[in-house]
Amino acid sequence: MAETCVMTEETKKVAPKLVYLLKRLLDEWMGKKLCRIDQPGFNSAHLPLFMSIGKTGISNNELAAKMNVSKQATSKMVKELEAINMVRSEKSPDDARVVMLYFTTEGEAFYYNLKSQVMDLETQYKKVAGTKNYEIAIEVMLKLVKFHEENNCLSEKSTNN
Repeated sequence: MAETCVMTEETKKVAPKLVYLLKRLLDEWMGKKLCRIDQPGFNSAHLPLFMSIGKTGISNNELAAKMNVSKQATSKMVKELEAINMVRSEKSPDDARVVMLYFTTEGEAFYYNLKSQVMDLETQYKKVAGTKNYEIAIEVMLKLVKFHEENNCLSEKSTNN
């Protein structure tokens, strides 16, 4: 059920609305393009976490911090990814208290497939917006994320004290 997004001049440049629309459309693209590629158990909620594991592995705690989510939420997603044979966990050789996450052979192949699809999308974005504008947009988004991470956390800390 595709809906057309109609924006008036007055609402065209409202940042939260644009972010919402882009996220919704990107989620739709992920659901159709990425998450059904030979892996029916994989869903769009897994994507950010899965792509953050990387080729060299990461600890569960590092992954939770990187994703800015609770360790419990990360552990739940990791269990789901283990159940569909995308990742495996093992004790760190350096510290037995630390659990490291790695791609399985199947997970690594899927990672490269996903990465290729995302790179294709970025190429399309660059054609639409121009390479320089795309790179500027990425830099702006990174700054906005950092702004919200710093300010949202500050307001939470002041209410917790």
